[in-house]
Amino acid sequence: MPVFQIRRPQSPSTLLFHPFHVEIAYESAHRKEASTHWAATVVGRLKSFVGQIDSFFYSCQGLQKLFAPLSPDLVALQLSNGPLQGRLRSFHLGAVRFNLLETNQSLFLSGTRRPKPCTVAIPLDEPKASSPYRAQGIPVEWPALIGYNRNLTDFDLKLPAGACLATIVVSKESLLERLDLREECKYTLNRWENTNQLELLPKMQQCLQHQLQQLIDRESQGWNPEDPDQLIDNVIGCFEEPMARTRPIGKREVRHEAAIDLLHWCSRNPMTPVTVEELSAELFQSRTSLFKGSKEHFEQTPLELQRSVRMDRVRQLLQDPVSRASQGLTGISDTAASMGFTSRSHFARRYQEYYGEQPQNTLAQSTKERT
Repeated sequence: MPVFQIRRPQSPSTLLFHPFHVEIAYESAHRKEASTHWAATVVGRLKSFVGQIDSFFYSCQGLQKLFAPLSPDLVALQLSNGPLQGRLRSFHLGAVRFNLLETNQSLFLSGTRRPKPCTVAIPLDEPKASSPYRAQGIPVEWPALIGYNRNLTDFDLKLPAGACLATIVVSKESLLERLDLREECKYTLNRWENTNQLELLPKMQQCLQHQLQQLIDRESQGWNPEDPDQLIDNVIGCFEEPMARTRPIGKREVRHEAAIDLLHWCSRNPMTPVTVEELSAELFQSRTSLFKGSKEHFEQTPLELQRSVRMDRVRQLLQDPVSRASQGLTGISDTAASMGFTSRSHFARRYQEYYGEQPQNTLAQSTKERT
């Protein structure tokens, strides 16, 4: 009686990273037992490779650490007040990967794009007119694919509170391979080249969201060999929809560029005492551009922005006893002082404004969870 078996590729590592090339073939039950054992081992590896990251985060610094394997220079900034709670999951399907980011607070994310893979982001929550997503500074006003333009060298995304953002990452080779198999592609490459927002019409939105939800729900069971190709085909189908509206990639205004430069500088230099005049000279941006850009994109002055970054670092330390211990920090006062907050009363008041709780509550909660 024939059984389904996985045909061994030339190299097991090829299967690990390109499992959709695995061929399923009928094989006689008289095949060697060792071959059956090898196939079962490979299937187990495929299943365990599905979700490499599944972690919760409670600070922007914590999110940046989780993102390090995916985007090493990512900078995250919390824009809304209150305790941050979020989750990051990463699902690997061979040459296709998709990440799922959920957050209860509004966040601003900025980092460098990797040049080789094709990346497309999909907000899975419904658009909110009062607090839309923003891709490269441009509001996203309808269900859409965003942030995919192949000429981008970096990205900046503003996420509203309650966001659920999926990001699909496809190797260029796999994308071109699937395009070659289609009889006709009128729009995909042109739109990938010249636009940065693509409307998701209801049918395609439902189809794409349904497949992503199925992959999430099947995480513990693994995924099917046809899943990567189906996901790529669904994305291409969205780009080939002739009635879908698009938005071009916008050229950043000077104050937008200044805001991004400022955010990354503050992330690298949270403890450096600085004036706006010194920032202007350091970043080669006018004082006006820094002020207007920071207020427009972060609703904070440049110095308030630096303080927000420092406050987030303190919160991350209060939540993480291991990190505190590694730096020789034991309590609130020395932890706050390590980030430049020398007045405990001033720090406590600011902390309450940012997170809606006193620092001792954060510390007590981390100690409780640790024990």
